Amino acid sequence: MAKKYRGSKLNKIVEKHYDDIEKFIKKNADSKKISNIQRYLKNNAGIVYGIPMKRLKLLFVRQIHKFDSLNARQIYSLVNELFISKAYEKQIIASMILDGYFYKLDSNMIINIVKKHISKGIIVSWAIADQIALYVFNKVNDKSFLLEFTKSTNYLLRRCSVVVYAEMSLNNNDIDMLIVNIRQFLEEKNEYVASAAGWACRNILKYNKERYFQFIDEVSHLMPRIMLRTAIRTLDEDTRKNILISSKDNRPKQSRKRCFELESES
Repeated sequence: MAKKYRGSKLNKIVEKHYDDIEKFIKKNADSKKISNIQRYLKNNAGIVYGIPMKRLKLLFVRQIHKFDSLNARQIYSLVNELFISKAYEKQIIASMILDGYFYKLDSNMIINIVKKHISKGIIVSWAIADQIALYVFNKVNDKSFLLEFTKSTNYLLRRCSVVVYAEMSLNNNDIDMLIVNIRQFLEEKNEYVASAAGWACRNILKYNKERYFQFIDEVSHLMPRIMLRTAIRTLDEDTRKNILISSKDNRPKQSRKRCFELESES
Protein backbone atom coordinates (compact mmCIF):
# COMPACT_ATOMS: atom_id res chain seq x y z
CA MET A 1 0.00 0.00 0.00
CA ALA A 2 1.28 3.48 -0.75
CA LYS A 3 3.01 5.36 2.02
CA LYS A 4 0.78 8.21 3.12
CA TYR A 5 2.60 11.42 2.36
CA ARG A 6 2.00 14.55 4.39
CA GLY A 7 1.88 18.16 3.48
CA SER A 8 3.47 19.20 0.23
CA LYS A 9 1.88 19.32 -3.18
CA LEU A 10 4.90 17.42 -4.47
CA ASN A 11 4.15 14.45 -2.24
CA LYS A 12 0.46 14.43 -3.18
CA ILE A 13 1.37 14.27 -6.87
CA VAL A 14 3.74 11.36 -6.27
CA GLU A 15 1.18 9.57 -4.11
CA LYS A 16 -1.47 9.94 -6.82
CA HIS A 17 0.83 8.36 -9.42
CA TYR A 18 1.79 5.59 -7.01
CA ASP A 19 -1.86 4.80 -6.31
CA ASP A 20 -2.66 4.78 -10.03
CA ILE A 21 0.17 2.31 -10.64
CA GLU A 22 -1.11 0.10 -7.85
CA LYS A 23 -4.62 0.11 -9.36
CA PHE A 24 -3.17 -0.70 -12.78
CA ILE A 25 -1.27 -3.67 -11.36
CA LYS A 26 -4.25 -5.04 -9.44
CA LYS A 27 -6.46 -4.69 -12.52
CA ASN A 28 -4.08 -6.81 -14.59
CA ALA A 29 -3.00 -9.22 -11.84
CA ASP A 30 -3.52 -12.95 -12.33
CA SER A 31 -3.21 -15.03 -9.17
CA LYS A 32 -2.89 -18.21 -11.27
CA LYS A 33 0.48 -17.00 -12.57
CA ILE A 34 2.02 -16.16 -9.19
CA SER A 35 3.53 -19.59 -8.55
CA ASN A 36 5.04 -19.74 -12.07
CA ILE A 37 6.68 -16.35 -11.60
CA GLN A 38 7.99 -17.34 -8.18
CA ARG A 39 9.52 -20.51 -9.65
CA TYR A 40 11.08 -18.51 -12.49
CA LEU A 41 12.65 -16.17 -9.96
CA LYS A 42 13.67 -19.13 -7.77
CA ASN A 43 11.69 -17.46 -4.97
CA ASN A 44 14.06 -14.47 -5.03
CA ALA A 45 11.25 -11.94 -5.01
CA GLY A 46 9.03 -10.19 -2.52
CA ILE A 47 5.35 -9.59 -3.29
CA VAL A 48 4.18 -10.99 -6.64
CA TYR A 49 0.83 -10.02 -8.16
CA GLY A 50 1.02 -12.45 -11.07
CA ILE A 51 1.86 -10.38 -14.16
CA PRO A 52 4.71 -11.89 -16.23
CA MET A 53 7.40 -9.36 -17.04
CA LYS A 54 6.91 -9.42 -20.82
CA ARG A 55 3.17 -8.81 -20.51
CA LEU A 56 3.62 -6.10 -17.87
CA LYS A 57 6.10 -4.20 -20.02
CA LEU A 58 3.83 -4.40 -23.06
CA LEU A 59 0.89 -3.09 -21.04
CA PHE A 60 2.69 -0.40 -19.08
CA VAL A 61 4.58 1.11 -22.00
CA ARG A 62 1.21 2.58 -23.03
CA GLN A 63 0.99 4.32 -19.64
CA ILE A 64 4.50 5.75 -19.44
CA HIS A 65 3.52 9.10 -21.02
CA LYS A 66 1.47 9.89 -17.92
CA PHE A 67 4.69 10.78 -16.09
CA ASP A 68 5.88 13.36 -18.65
CA SER A 69 5.00 16.30 -16.41
CA LEU A 70 7.01 15.03 -13.43
CA ASN A 71 10.27 16.75 -12.62
CA ALA A 72 13.41 14.90 -11.57
CA ARG A 73 12.70 15.16 -7.84
CA GLN A 74 9.22 13.71 -8.30
CA ILE A 75 10.54 10.88 -10.46
CA TYR A 76 13.15 9.96 -7.84
CA SER A 77 10.47 9.98 -5.15
CA LEU A 78 8.06 7.82 -7.17
CA VAL A 79 10.76 5.35 -8.19
CA ASN A 80 11.96 5.08 -4.61
CA GLU A 81 8.43 4.29 -3.39
CA LEU A 82 8.02 1.62 -6.05
CA PHE A 83 11.31 -0.02 -5.16
CA ILE A 84 10.74 -0.07 -1.40
CA SER A 85 7.32 -1.70 -1.90
CA LYS A 86 9.32 -4.92 -2.55
CA ALA A 87 6.65 -5.87 -5.10
CA TYR A 88 8.03 -7.52 -8.23
CA GLU A 89 5.72 -5.74 -10.66
CA LYS A 90 6.22 -2.34 -9.02
CA GLN A 91 9.98 -2.73 -9.20
CA ILE A 92 9.74 -3.58 -12.92
CA ILE A 93 7.73 -0.40 -13.43
CA ALA A 94 10.32 1.57 -11.42
CA SER A 95 13.05 0.35 -13.79
CA MET A 96 10.88 1.29 -16.80
CA ILE A 97 10.42 4.82 -15.45
CA LEU A 98 14.17 5.19 -14.90
CA ASP A 99 14.70 4.01 -18.48
CA GLY A 100 12.06 6.27 -20.00
CA TYR A 101 13.06 9.41 -18.10
CA PHE A 102 16.81 8.84 -17.87
CA TYR A 103 17.36 12.09 -19.80
CA LYS A 104 15.81 14.05 -16.92
CA LEU A 105 17.89 12.43 -14.21
CA ASP A 106 21.40 12.51 -12.78
CA SER A 107 23.17 9.22 -13.53
CA ASN A 108 25.10 9.26 -10.24
CA MET A 109 21.85 9.63 -8.33
CA ILE A 110 20.39 6.64 -10.18
CA ILE A 111 23.48 4.53 -9.46
CA ASN A 112 23.36 5.41 -5.76
CA ILE A 113 19.62 4.69 -5.43
CA VAL A 114 19.92 1.28 -7.07
CA LYS A 115 23.11 0.40 -5.18
CA LYS A 116 21.46 1.30 -1.88
CA HIS A 117 18.34 -0.75 -2.54
CA ILE A 118 20.29 -3.79 -3.68
CA SER A 119 22.74 -3.57 -0.76
CA LYS A 120 19.92 -3.24 1.77
CA GLY A 121 17.94 -6.16 0.38
CA ILE A 122 15.12 -4.07 -1.08
CA ILE A 123 15.86 -5.33 -4.60
CA VAL A 124 16.48 -9.07 -4.28
CA SER A 125 15.53 -10.39 -7.71
CA TRP A 126 18.14 -11.02 -10.40
CA ALA A 127 15.42 -10.27 -12.98
CA ILE A 128 14.93 -6.73 -11.62
CA ALA A 129 18.68 -6.16 -11.39
CA ASP A 130 19.04 -7.31 -15.00
CA GLN A 131 16.36 -4.87 -16.19
CA ILE A 132 18.18 -2.00 -14.50
CA ALA A 133 21.56 -3.11 -15.89
CA LEU A 134 20.33 -3.67 -19.45
CA TYR A 135 18.13 -0.61 -19.85
CA VAL A 136 19.32 2.00 -17.32
CA PHE A 137 22.98 1.46 -16.43
CA ASN A 138 23.75 0.88 -20.11
CA LYS A 139 22.88 4.56 -20.75
CA VAL A 140 25.47 5.86 -18.28
CA ASN A 141 28.41 7.29 -20.23
CA ASP A 142 31.08 6.71 -17.60
CA LYS A 143 30.81 3.05 -16.69
CA SER A 144 33.84 3.00 -14.40
CA PHE A 145 31.47 2.53 -11.43
CA LEU A 146 30.93 -1.05 -12.63
CA LEU A 147 34.47 -2.02 -11.64
CA GLU A 148 33.55 -1.14 -8.05
CA PHE A 149 30.49 -3.38 -8.41
CA THR A 150 32.73 -6.35 -9.32
CA LYS A 151 34.23 -6.17 -5.84
CA SER A 152 30.89 -6.06 -4.01
CA THR A 153 29.89 -8.79 -1.56
CA ASN A 154 26.38 -8.61 -3.05
CA TYR A 155 26.01 -10.98 -6.00
CA LEU A 156 23.40 -8.78 -7.72
CA LEU A 157 25.81 -5.85 -7.94
CA ARG A 158 28.52 -8.18 -9.23
CA ARG A 159 26.08 -9.54 -11.81
CA CYS A 160 25.10 -6.00 -12.88
CA SER A 161 28.76 -5.19 -13.56
CA VAL A 162 28.74 -7.48 -16.59
CA VAL A 163 25.06 -7.75 -17.57
CA VAL A 164 25.23 -4.08 -18.60
CA TYR A 165 27.33 -5.15 -21.59
CA ALA A 166 25.39 -8.30 -22.50
CA GLU A 167 23.10 -6.77 -25.13
CA MET A 168 24.45 -3.29 -25.85
CA SER A 169 26.46 -2.25 -28.91
CA LEU A 170 30.12 -2.47 -27.95
CA ASN A 171 32.95 -0.22 -29.07
CA ASN A 172 36.60 -1.02 -28.34
CA ASN A 173 36.55 0.91 -25.06
CA ASP A 174 33.46 -1.01 -23.92
CA ILE A 175 35.17 -4.29 -24.77
CA ASP A 176 38.27 -3.28 -22.82
CA MET A 177 36.17 -2.43 -19.75
CA LEU A 178 34.09 -5.57 -20.04
CA ILE A 179 37.17 -7.79 -20.24
CA VAL A 180 38.60 -6.13 -17.14
CA ASN A 181 35.34 -6.86 -15.29
CA ILE A 182 35.14 -10.47 -16.48
CA ARG A 183 38.68 -11.07 -15.23
CA GLN A 184 37.44 -10.28 -11.72
CA PHE A 185 35.21 -13.35 -11.88
CA LEU A 186 37.62 -16.07 -12.99
CA GLU A 187 37.27 -17.58 -9.51
CA GLU A 188 33.62 -16.63 -9.04
CA LYS A 189 31.59 -19.20 -7.09
CA ASN A 190 28.10 -17.75 -7.64
CA GLU A 191 26.56 -19.26 -10.77
CA TYR A 192 24.34 -16.21 -11.40
CA VAL A 193 27.44 -14.03 -11.65
CA ALA A 194 29.56 -16.54 -13.58
CA SER A 195 26.85 -17.23 -16.16
CA ALA A 196 26.22 -13.48 -16.58
CA ALA A 197 29.93 -12.95 -17.27
CA GLY A 198 29.74 -15.64 -19.95
CA TRP A 199 26.64 -14.04 -21.45
CA ALA A 200 28.37 -10.65 -21.66
CA CYS A 201 31.55 -12.23 -23.04
CA ARG A 202 29.51 -13.79 -25.84
CA ASN A 203 28.43 -10.32 -26.94
CA ILE A 204 32.04 -9.43 -27.78
CA LEU A 205 31.86 -11.90 -30.67
CA LYS A 206 29.29 -9.70 -32.46
CA TYR A 207 31.55 -6.65 -32.49
CA ASN A 208 35.14 -7.90 -32.49
CA LYS A 209 35.63 -11.55 -33.42
CA GLU A 210 39.41 -11.35 -33.08
CA ARG A 211 39.26 -9.94 -29.52
CA TYR A 212 36.68 -12.53 -28.55
CA PHE A 213 38.74 -15.55 -29.60
CA GLN A 214 41.92 -14.00 -28.26
CA PHE A 215 40.30 -13.56 -24.84
CA ILE A 216 38.72 -17.02 -24.84
CA ASP A 217 42.04 -18.60 -25.78
CA GLU A 218 43.78 -16.69 -23.00
CA VAL A 219 41.43 -17.43 -20.10
CA SER A 220 39.14 -20.34 -21.03
CA HIS A 221 41.13 -22.69 -18.76
CA LEU A 222 40.61 -20.27 -15.85
CA MET A 223 36.90 -19.62 -16.35
CA PRO A 224 34.32 -21.37 -14.17
CA ARG A 225 32.73 -24.03 -16.39
CA ILE A 226 29.30 -22.36 -16.45
CA MET A 227 30.95 -19.11 -17.55
CA LEU A 228 32.87 -20.77 -20.35
CA ARG A 229 29.91 -22.81 -21.60
CA THR A 230 27.73 -19.70 -21.66
CA ALA A 231 30.43 -17.67 -23.42
CA ILE A 232 30.82 -20.20 -26.27
CA ARG A 233 27.18 -21.30 -26.56
CA THR A 234 26.56 -19.82 -30.02
CA LEU A 235 29.70 -21.25 -31.64
CA ASP A 236 29.50 -24.27 -33.93
CA GLU A 237 29.72 -27.66 -32.25
CA ASP A 238 33.27 -28.52 -33.37
CA THR A 239 34.66 -25.19 -32.19
CA ARG A 240 32.91 -25.54 -28.82
CA LYS A 241 34.30 -29.05 -28.34
CA ASN A 242 37.82 -27.96 -29.20
CA ILE A 243 37.66 -25.05 -26.73
CA LEU A 244 36.26 -27.27 -23.96
CA ILE A 245 38.91 -29.95 -24.50
CA SER A 246 41.71 -27.38 -24.59
CA SER A 247 40.43 -25.63 -21.48
CA LYS A 248 40.17 -28.91 -19.57
CA ASP A 249 43.72 -29.95 -20.52
CA ASN A 250 45.12 -26.57 -19.46
CA ARG A 251 43.27 -26.09 -16.21
CA PRO A 252 45.40 -25.83 -13.06
CA LYS A 253 45.86 -29.26 -11.41
CA GLN A 254 43.60 -28.46 -8.47
CA SER A 255 40.80 -27.35 -10.82
CA ARG A 256 41.18 -30.50 -12.94
CA LYS A 257 40.99 -32.62 -9.81
CA ARG A 258 37.82 -30.85 -8.69
CA CYS A 259 36.25 -31.23 -12.15
CA PHE A 260 37.01 -34.98 -12.02
CA GLU A 261 35.44 -35.24 -8.56
CA LEU A 262 32.29 -33.45 -9.74
CA GLU A 263 32.00 -35.71 -12.78
CA SER A 264 32.48 -38.79 -10.56
CA GLU A 265 29.79 -37.57 -8.14
CA SER A 266 27.34 -37.14 -11.01
